[in-house]
Formats: sequence, structure tokens, C-alpha cells
Amino acid sequence: MNKFYWRTEGIGKIHLVLIHGWGFNSTIWNIILSKLNIHFRIHLVDLPGFGKNDKFQFLNLKNTAKFLEKYIPNNSILLGWSMGGLIASKIALLYPKKIRGIISVSSSPCFIMHRNWPGISKNTLSKFYDQLILNYNKTIEDFIAMQIINSKCVTQEIQALKNLITSQPSPKISTLKKGLDLLYSSDLRKEIVKLKVPFLRIYGSLDKLVPKEISNLLDQKLPKTQSVIIEHSAHTPFISNKYEFCTIILEFSKYLKILKK
Repeated sequence: MNKFYWRTEGIGKIHLVLIHGWGFNSTIWNIILSKLNIHFRIHLVDLPGFGKNDKFQFLNLKNTAKFLEKYIPNNSILLGWSMGGLIASKIALLYPKKIRGIISVSSSPCFIMHRNWPGISKNTLSKFYDQLILNYNKTIEDFIAMQIINSKCVTQEIQALKNLITSQPSPKISTLKKGLDLLYSSDLRKEIVKLKVPFLRIYGSLDKLVPKEISNLLDQKLPKTQSVIIEHSAHTPFISNKYEFCTIILEFSKYLKILKK
């Protein structure tokens, strides 16, 4: 039986669980680890079907939340990027007493565009899925390259990140298809208002996949939560604007400490 891959590092006392997005694996976070691991005990997970957990079957949203809950330490902060933000939200909804707070990055309770709801078209998602199947490594590299709109980014560091991500096992076509279906079908807009834990939402001002306009809509639905829009960044602000991103994470963790007192 395969052992589920779950890597832990860092010397901080606060547990921070990092959940990656569709098509990627946990190495996407490597670019910010050195900035965070002195402040947090960081838990890096490859979702079932991705990275080192490619032998595990991809699960639907609810079952993924239930599966990961067994590995998450009590009083953890969940940080989920893109599809990972959707998963983090579902975990917090199901197990609020276990979660200290959640941070969603370039994410949405509903990724697909609807009437009066900004989002991504199914056609755009389908094209990305087709590209992943055709040439996984090139698609991942091109996607990251498109996010680097900040001239301060170090080319050598970004190339190392691309190499690291694509060095992991490529997900099966069936896994990519199930991930696509999850993004198509998931809609937490009604559930998310029941969230009982502190919630920080981070957006990129130039993100075409998760438009920043979602921020205003959720600010109205969730007036007790926080939202931040990082300027000059797209779908991966933790890569293009890593210093600003890490500062925001640290400020949120300080806010949670104050709440706990």
C-alpha cells in the first residue's frame, strides 16, 4: 500500500498547511519557503493524484477535505492556492474547530462564470486541460512564465522552480479530467457565508482566471473577513510578488494571535 506523501519543515510554532492548485504539485511553494519556515511549521502536501501522490486516486471536493483532515494538525492555518483555496474552504466548513484560519490565494468559491458572478469560461479551462494533456511540462513552464510580470523576479530562481515542478511525476489524464470536473461543478457561494473561522483572501490585480471583482462580492457576503489585492500580479502572486505576499501572510498570523488572546 502506498504511503501518502506529506512533508513538514520549518521551526515556527504555528502550523501552516500549503495546498496547491490543479495541475501542479507542492513544489510550487518552494519559492517562498525560506521566507516562511522560520515563522511557521510548514506542511507541504501533494493532493491525491498529483506529484509524489500520483498513485492515489483524485477525489471529489468533500472527500478530498475528509481525506486531508486526518493529516492536518489541530489549530492549523490553511493556505490554498487556486483549486487549493476551494479545498481549504471546504475543510474549514467541515472541521471549523480544527482550523485556526484560512487563506485563499487567487481562488473563488465558484470558478466558473455565471450571471452576476465573474469567473472563468468553461472553454478557457478546457483549453488549459487540452494543453496539459498534449505537453504537460511545456504547459506548466509556459503558465509560470506568463505570471512573471514583475521585473524584480530573478530569472534563475524562476527557472529552478519550473524544473522542480516538472521533475515530479506528471498527473494522469484521468486525474486532470477529474480536477477539471471539480472546478466545473464546485459552487460554495451559499456555504461560504457559514464559515466560522478567520478568512483572508488574496487576489492578483491582473488575474484573468479569478478576477479581482470577486473580492468586492465576497466582501459584501463576508463582511467579517479580510481581502487584499496585490498590484502588478496575476494568478500566482506568491511567485511574482513573493516579498509582499509573505508579509501579508505574517501580518495575518499576527492578527490570529491577537484574536486568540
